[in-house]
Order: sequence, then C-alpha cells, then structure tokens
Amino acid sequence: MNKIIAKKEDNKSGKSRVITGAVLTFLSLILATNITVVMSHRIRWKNSFVKIIGWITRAVTYASAGIVLFFCGKIIIGSFIRHRMKADYALVLGMALENGKPTKDLLYRVETAKKYLDEHPDVTLILTGGTTREGEITEAEAMKKLLMKRGVPADKMILEDQSVSTTQNFINTTKLIDASSPVVLITSNYHMDRAVRIAKKAGFKHIYRIPAPTEIYPYATNVLWEVLHNINEYTNIVKDTY
Repeated sequence: MNKIIAKKEDNKSGKSRVITGAVLTFLSLILATNITVVMSHRIRWKNSFVKIIGWITRAVTYASAGIVLFFCGKIIIGSFIRHRMKADYALVLGMALENGKPTKDLLYRVETAKKYLDEHPDVTLILTGGTTREGEITEAEAMKKLLMKRGVPADKMILEDQSVSTTQNFINTTKLIDASSPVVLITSNYHMDRAVRIAKKAGFKHIYRIPAPTEIYPYATNVLWEVLHNINEYTNIVKDTY
C-alpha cells in the first residue's frame, strides 16, 4: 500500500516538474525574443539567415503570447458566468488539503455550497475528492465535516471520496447519479471553465455554474496555472491533471 501511495506522490511531483519546466521555457523564449528585437534595432542585419531566425523567433513568441492571452480571456470570462438555476444535485469539487487542513479556496467552495443549499433546501450535495496520502482525511470527508459544523445534516450529503483528479471526480460521480440530469457545479471561479469541459466529456449534459470566489492574488496565479492545463489538454504532455 505504501508503495502505491509513494508512486502516486512521485507522479504528482513529476507533473509539477513538467509544468514548471513549461513555464520556464516560455519565459526563456520571451526573454530571448526581446533580446533579439533589441539587437535588431541596434544592428543592421547583413546576414539573411540571421534575419530569418530573428523573424521566426518573434513569430513564435507572438503566437505563444496570443495563445496564452486567448486562454486567459476564456478562463476569466468563464469565471464570471453564474446560472441561477436549481437541480436535484449540486456537485462540489474538492481540493488538495495542506497538511491535512483545507485551503482558503476549499473553504470558499464549502461556503458557496452552504449558501446554495440555504437557498435551495431540497438539493443534495455531492462532495468529491479523495487523497493519496496514507492516514490523511479525504477532501470529500473534510468538506463534509466543515458543512456539518455549519449546520448541514449528514443526509443532505453524498461522498465521492475515491478520486484524485477532476476527471475522476466526474467519472466516479456518474456512478452515483444520472449524468443526463441537470446538475449544479460548484468549484473555484478560475477552475470553472475547464471543469465544465471535463464534466461534459464525462457525460454530463446539463451543467449549471455556481463559481466560488477567490482572493485576488491566488486568482491571478491560478488563472496562469489553468492556462497551462488548457494547453496540456491539446498537447497531452501531462496526463490526468487535477
């Protein structure tokens, strides 16, 4: 069992290294291009080959910047979309704990779920998220405890505590409820755009968005992380990201 957990932790570490490497590569490319642009203004190019390399480098950088801006806009717009609709189930996505304790973003998701339940008492909450750390409480169980402290009865919650990624959140949930029925989705605002896309791939047909708020600095940081995850979906560099 310990070997399995250690393997999962190693996989997560590997994913982080790949994504970090991608960020550093992109930043290095921008830096190299800026140097090339400055040099091109100060020096008269006499070598056609060097000229071509300079233009290619600039073209790649502009294209990369365009892709990043496109996904940033898509993610930001998606984070503001909110549906004032009701469904029988509200699916609350979990988030990795820090030293066994919920992060601020997870607390915001819990508060958003509690507020939605207060407005729609007939809704059942589906709390998702497992853990890869031996002896640590699952994300779903952590949310359940937080909600019970806020007065939500246990029979208003269903736990899906086996998943370790957003994709698994939705796939496992399809075993608990009918994916063709409308479902309210509660997750952090920056995560909403990609979460909806993953939910549709898992078979959910009607998804109503209720984004949880985020503080300004974490929001900006996580938007950039979401850009990398969006790009990864097309390049498939890292599989089964959160």
